[in-house]
Amino acid sequence: MLPQLLVSAVESCGDAVAVVAGGRSLSYRELDEVSSRWARWLISRGVGPGDAVVVAVPRSLESVVVLWAVVKSGATFVPVDPGYPAERVEFMVSDSGAVLVVTVSSVVDAVSVSCPSAVPVVVFDDAGVVSEVAGLSSRPVSYADRVRSVELVDAAWMIYTSGSTGRPKGVVVSHAGVAPLISAEREHFGVDGSSRVLHVCSPSFDVSLLELLVGFSAGASVVVAPAGVGGGPELAELIAAERVSHVFMTPGALGSMDPVGLDSLSTVVVAGEAFTPELVRRWSVPGVRRFFNAYGPTETTILATSSSELVPGSVVSIGSAIAGVGCFVLDERLRPVPEGVVGELYVAGAQVARGYHGRVGLTSSRFVADPFSSSGGRMYRTGDLVRRGGDGVLEYVGRSDFQVKVRGFRIELGEIDAVLSSLPGVGFAVTVGSVLASGESALVSYVVAESGVVLESGVVRERVAGVLPGYMVPALVVVLDEVPLTPVGKVDRGALPEPVFAVREFRAPRSVLEESVASVVASVLGLGRVGLDDSFVDLGGNSLAATRVVARLSSVVGVRVPVSVVFEVGSVEELAARIEKLVSG
Repeated sequence: MLPQLLVSAVESCGDAVAVVAGGRSLSYRELDEVSSRWARWLISRGVGPGDAVVVAVPRSLESVVVLWAVVKSGATFVPVDPGYPAERVEFMVSDSGAVLVVTVSSVVDAVSVSCPSAVPVVVFDDAGVVSEVAGLSSRPVSYADRVRSVELVDAAWMIYTSGSTGRPKGVVVSHAGVAPLISAEREHFGVDGSSRVLHVCSPSFDVSLLELLVGFSAGASVVVAPAGVGGGPELAELIAAERVSHVFMTPGALGSMDPVGLDSLSTVVVAGEAFTPELVRRWSVPGVRRFFNAYGPTETTILATSSSELVPGSVVSIGSAIAGVGCFVLDERLRPVPEGVVGELYVAGAQVARGYHGRVGLTSSRFVADPFSSSGGRMYRTGDLVRRGGDGVLEYVGRSDFQVKVRGFRIELGEIDAVLSSLPGVGFAVTVGSVLASGESALVSYVVAESGVVLESGVVRERVAGVLPGYMVPALVVVLDEVPLTPVGKVDRGALPEPVFAVREFRAPRSVLEESVASVVASVLGLGRVGLDDSFVDLGGNSLAATRVVARLSSVVGVRVPVSVVFEVGSVEELAARIEKLVSG
């Protein structure tokens, strides 16, 4: 059971440092005590197993305490990024059936506006609440203390993923699959009491829970990255300063950093998207730093497979099933395909989630009966196409549907299309995944205006940004006169025009600094040249590409260039001017 995880760690290493964040830290005993008080506060308000508690707290010491408080109460933990658009947050709170929303004062205004009036919002650092909690017992929470006992079938957490109907869907993960996952991954990745595990993933990316649970289950120290840091030189500096030994992150985030100087880093695990052998070459140091590739949909409790240690020259694969998981490569009739033949990957075992909250039809279509089980088990149909080698290792080939992954987030393109189609004047929309010259994944949306309406792509994109989280906002919106169709009337995606990311009439750099800025932007985005009037964002740049830009520019000019500056300016010329001010002090 998940509530027992922290209890076990406290019993074995109570005085060890459990969590470090922003110059503050808590030992396992201190974390146990403060989270037990909070759990009792929740229980005193009737919160327990079967109840959903939304946690809208930026990554911090507080977010860790709230996680453990909710877990100890037996309730279902529902993480929500407080930076998401208000409409999306409101939907998640309503759809989850949350009985309570926990947030902090720094974001309470935005969160409160997004919450239905019937759902109470509790501010973790409110003086009155802090005083109430401080008066409660810090002793461990027992089964008798809870509203009712926690069962293996109860929901441990609910993570929202993109939904093809235009709304996100909540994946309900039970306690049954958590312990096997944590035990297997702790052993596989060599996490123990001497480890220092980085917590850097977004709360809406389920790997964030893996970071915490693997670390705490081993009695390791978890180092929390500030909420605004997701890659680049700032994250590298934190890893070096805090002597982090283990990281779990997307290939894109890892690629935004330079491994030079990160001598403490002994284990790197990437997951969430494809990557090239070059990343292995840069980060794998046999005998010094181990490199793994892991795979797993949210519907299979974070991870389902992992590679063995990858070294320079290794064939990149998603590896084989972790202990307790069954991976089957099947054809359309659920029959195993021969080795080397492409089929769809199905995952079975205790880690398969309960299903989608409130979506019976969708659950039944993706969670199917396991024909290889003698006890009535289920499989999750991943939609991923793979082939199995003679050694049992799985090679990822692609998707069987229209899902794509951007920065580690799985995206249902239909959700973006639904939002676009709901905008005034948009008669039709279709979104596709594209690969930039830089190798970055990008979303491109094609729209057709209603009769008599003139659409401006920039305006459409801005409106989408007000509804969807940043990783789902298309990098480019293309306005079409008509939709290309196949003979049977379906959208002919192959006939959609190639996206052309805006490059204005070339105006050459005039100084050494402007030349450096233009050269770095062009190199990172994989473009031949970039002029003074070109915009990083209009050229298809995203947050991870921005971290690479500022890392290189910081090295060139000798001062740190914040990632935010790249998005605050409109052109290369303006970016160079801002950097010049930073250099001059």
